[in-house]
Amino acid sequence: MTNKEKRFEMLTKAATVFSKLFEVGYQILAIGMMVGLVLFVIGKSFDWGALVRGDPEIGEQLAVNGFSIVIGNSDGTLNNAAMIIFLLAGAMSGELMAWVFRNVNLVLRTTQGLTKFSQGKTPFQKDNVRMIREIGIFFISITVVHFALSSLAVLIIGPEMAEVSVGMGNIVAGVLMLCLSQVFALGQKMQEDVDGLV
Repeated sequence: MTNKEKRFEMLTKAATVFSKLFEVGYQILAIGMMVGLVLFVIGKSFDWGALVRGDPEIGEQLAVNGFSIVIGNSDGTLNNAAMIIFLLAGAMSGELMAWVFRNVNLVLRTTQGLTKFSQGKTPFQKDNVRMIREIGIFFISITVVHFALSSLAVLIIGPEMAEVSVGMGNIVAGVLMLCLSQVFALGQKMQEDVDGLV
């Protein structure tokens, strides 16, 4: 094995480990947001100091994964509806990002031939095509969820009080991943044609 091949294998293994760490981190974020939502809704005391220091200031925002919302009312109190929407956005986008990194990890492991459904050490496999396509769908879904929650915020809080922003970067990433899945699908078909000739 050459030095270049060893470096490539080491980078692939590192990417596999980091993708699993990111998956677990986003799962923890999603679970934490859901626990926070349940505690907030049932009115249990919860230390919001991790999110908001003391009483929220007028116009204070919280942001998670490209979604931000103002949680401070004009009188300096916490806007409960905005807080619920923020926690929902965090839980849903955290879970979708965990699925993104789960699929990234599986693509890397499948390419190395380490999964039970792997068809050898090649990136051009039908399961990789499917998982890359799913990554694109998950990215686009994050923006759809954020947009839906933004619309809900305007309906519940009112257009004069709701100040929400949604990042569009996930749409771009999703479209790029869908395009990449088509490239992998063509590569898979070409590999099947070559294997059929041999």
